[in-house]
Amino acid sequence: MARGGTGRRTAPDPGPALAAARRLLPEHADQITFAPLAEAAAADRGDRFEVGGSRGAIEIAGTTPAVMLTGLHWYLKYVCDAHISWSGSQLNLPRTLPAPGSRLSRSATVPARFALNDTHDGYTGPYDAWPQWERMIDVLALHGCNQVYVTPGQEAVHHRLLKDFGYSDKESRAWIPAPSHQPWWLLQNMSGYGGPMSPEGLTQRIELGRKIVQRLRDLGMSPVLPGWFGSVPTDFADRNHGAATIPQGTWNALRRPDWLDPRTPLFREVAAAYYRHQTELFGASRHYKMDLLHEGGRPGDVPVPEAAGAVQQALRTAHPDATWVIIGWQNNPTHELLSGVDTSRMLIVDGLSDLDATTDRETTWAGTPYCFGSIPNFGGRTTLGAKTHHWTERFTSWRDREGSALAGTAYMPEATDRDPAAFELFSELAWREEAVDRADWFARYARFRYGGEADGARDAFAALRSTAYELNSIDGRPYESIFAVRPSWTAGANTYDGAYDQPDFDAALAGLLRVPERLRDSDAYRHDVVDVARQCLANRSRVLFPQLRAAYERKDLRAFRRLSKLWLQLIQLSEEVTGAHAAFLLGPWLARARRSGTSAAESARYEHTARVLLTTWAGRETADDHLADYADRDWHGLFSGLHLPRWRRFLDAHETALAEDREPADIDWYAFESAWTRGTEGHATRPVADAYRTAARVRDYLATAPYQGSVTVTHAPKVLAPGTTGELRATFRNENGLAATGRIDMLLHDLDAAPAGVRIPAQSVPPAGTTTATWQVKAPEKAPDRPLLPLPYQLNTGYGAEGGERMSHPTRGAVYAGRPVRSAGLRTYTSNGAVFGEAADGRLGIAGAGRDFWKGNEEFGAIYREGALSRHGSTTVRVDSQEPTANWARAGLVVRDDISRTAAKGLVTLSITPARGVILSYDSDANGSANKSVRVPGISAPVTLRLSRDGATYTGELSTDDGRSWRRVGRVRVPGAARRQDAGVFMTAAGGGTGVRGLVEFAEWRV
Repeated sequence: MARGGTGRRTAPDPGPALAAARRLLPEHADQITFAPLAEAAAADRGDRFEVGGSRGAIEIAGTTPAVMLTGLHWYLKYVCDAHISWSGSQLNLPRTLPAPGSRLSRSATVPARFALNDTHDGYTGPYDAWPQWERMIDVLALHGCNQVYVTPGQEAVHHRLLKDFGYSDKESRAWIPAPSHQPWWLLQNMSGYGGPMSPEGLTQRIELGRKIVQRLRDLGMSPVLPGWFGSVPTDFADRNHGAATIPQGTWNALRRPDWLDPRTPLFREVAAAYYRHQTELFGASRHYKMDLLHEGGRPGDVPVPEAAGAVQQALRTAHPDATWVIIGWQNNPTHELLSGVDTSRMLIVDGLSDLDATTDRETTWAGTPYCFGSIPNFGGRTTLGAKTHHWTERFTSWRDREGSALAGTAYMPEATDRDPAAFELFSELAWREEAVDRADWFARYARFRYGGEADGARDAFAALRSTAYELNSIDGRPYESIFAVRPSWTAGANTYDGAYDQPDFDAALAGLLRVPERLRDSDAYRHDVVDVARQCLANRSRVLFPQLRAAYERKDLRAFRRLSKLWLQLIQLSEEVTGAHAAFLLGPWLARARRSGTSAAESARYEHTARVLLTTWAGRETADDHLADYADRDWHGLFSGLHLPRWRRFLDAHETALAEDREPADIDWYAFESAWTRGTEGHATRPVADAYRTAARVRDYLATAPYQGSVTVTHAPKVLAPGTTGELRATFRNENGLAATGRIDMLLHDLDAAPAGVRIPAQSVPPAGTTTATWQVKAPEKAPDRPLLPLPYQLNTGYGAEGGERMSHPTRGAVYAGRPVRSAGLRTYTSNGAVFGEAADGRLGIAGAGRDFWKGNEEFGAIYREGALSRHGSTTVRVDSQEPTANWARAGLVVRDDISRTAAKGLVTLSITPARGVILSYDSDANGSANKSVRVPGISAPVTLRLSRDGATYTGELSTDDGRSWRRVGRVRVPGAARRQDAGVFMTAAGGGTGVRGLVEFAEWRV
């Protein structure tokens, strides 16, 4: 049962399946007959459908009405070349439905097929009404889902609960946020924002929630309801005698609710009341989802195993046959939590099955049943892409390996209505014994998505398969648009470059525009051609942004003006193309918010919260803390209303500053954004442009637009010994996948290099192609007196689109002369392209790039000794110099169980920064990633750093007088560290994806 089964069944009523077919296929439903399978009552046989019949008389049998609909959709796809999705559908069916060539039958290979994220009711449609939910449920059934997380209406349970425990009606409603922010309230991250809920609004949400759970039950699907784990208002203990609460601090600058100690009698009393109210309103369920101590929750002095056991016991007391559903996310669920519960009555819906670092969930979760899952979308961002290669490679092998605890699938985008191809492929995993052949699958998808064979469609999805649907990003996230985020020179730094090859992606747009007119009349085609054109534009933001920033930094006013003009033109073009399909319009999002209000004041408040969720998320502190533009949406109306004006103001300010040779004035972006969130202007709710023609205009513009090139320079050896010669290699990449370039010229300055002068590596470079030039470079004869001596150069590359405008691309960098690291026992490691040097007197140098060495980023270079730090040891170094590549650039000491292994435990760094002082960062939850820090501001290099260890306790100190006196930075506990750890010196430029490189010099390092 915990593996997601539904118990013994009675023969299902096919009526709900027929009703859905009438909604979905009103002109063909009378040609379809639904019936239960004979084995429907046998739970151990699992879910199954069969499709047969004759022309015009299709017979579909299944174990539940939802499974019958899954069979219907399989028939539509693989017999009729038709498709229904949450993002565009194509139902160009013949008047008389064709008979299957042979009987179709499929069995679910896993019992649980879970759908929706905790945040779905915020990021997808917080103000969706029954028509939107009815459609969503139909789509989920068509895709084989049988467990659906449902939160609408749950606020009424909490409202009634608080009134039982000392709160008035008004106080209870004030604690409940607006629907847009309720998911994070249910996760215990915040409360109250956008409230209070009106009595009429509560009633409206109850009715919606009841319709949702009843429809799911009618279809034989299980509504997964929120369980109760102890989230209470912060004054709960003041009002209730015997309440023991643990403050939970803040989440992104928002005050979290308190946590009621689950071991106490009062917890059991409150839990019983919660489940009683919930059952009265929505009936009982078999699955209840709750995430104890979510994203930084604090247990205080409460033992986690005992707390978890008490939470589960409260659930089992109210619902003896219930399964506790919990998300696999970050470090959740912990070994501590699982050790305190009956894991046979739990189901983990894993959000990270497809990440490279995830390998063995049976060991991680001690055999607890889990669903193979993915979170392919964050914030409802309009992005295309997923790690489908990991889905198809891993699912069947994990399911079939000996001792597997895999019990299902879990598709959990933070917002649905995105990326229909990804959902389609994932949903089929559970219905195939064999592994999916991706090349064959995407070719067949191209056929049924548009209703027939077309070379252009096949080519488009071949390109998508090898780019967006084969993501290489560490965190599994695709490219987001920098156009749609708050302007700064570090904008877009949170998405890894290298997610996929962007010029190769362009072939998808070219292919879709070659689809013949007879297959272009569906909503599915219009959606996809707009989506791909939108993504092509978004990808250009990542090609142009480094050049825009570089032009500003080198004070090239002419280039900055040309790039700024192009930047703003591409944003305007993004506004135009997203206006060609309803899925990318701001108008419906705002209109639904206003319609949800039960009064004029509530409608205005709801519209405000809907705007806020897309932009500032909440107040100033939350926005500035990093949640501004978390939704990152490429939407018509949002581009013109916010994104374009913001970037125009930013670029104008910096252009004026360049012209006047001064620093630009600061801009209060929150004030700018907050003014937009208070707006009430109307926006289009229907498409305002033709999808095909607008996408073709995007292609034509991008084919000839300037500045679509990049230059990469490498040199070997990495460090030149005095008087020796090496090779410098410059590779030009045509970042335009739609058109060839004209002639490419390269001119190298400053270095002692041969040959000298202009090189012409190619007369033309094809779309997405490259050309390379090489030079022999020589180091000075005299040995440098530094660990690394930079030999600067500038490379000027002249290029342009074939027949188009030419421009110069300057590349500045350095070749390094010196001596490689040679001392006995020293090792080096780099994930940031670092170069290492060691002077004759033992001083060390590291020159490298890197986004950061913090949380999900691990881009750093280190010189270290294996196992050098004991449980009662220390390490010291003087950081003599640090180039100021970024305010948070770090250089100093690092210890870790294994410095050369990503996410190894026991991580502690003590580092100096150019502008943020000395920072002691550490891994507080033993997941191998630095996630906490202590800081002493006002310090810069040179500085001496000392890191001491006493068991699991680490003390960081600094000295500004060469060790004569010491100042403590902090003392921290780091769980799970090995008895002996690697110790070394490190640096990261913290360039946020800019590629900027910096040099750091160290002296007197000892362990």
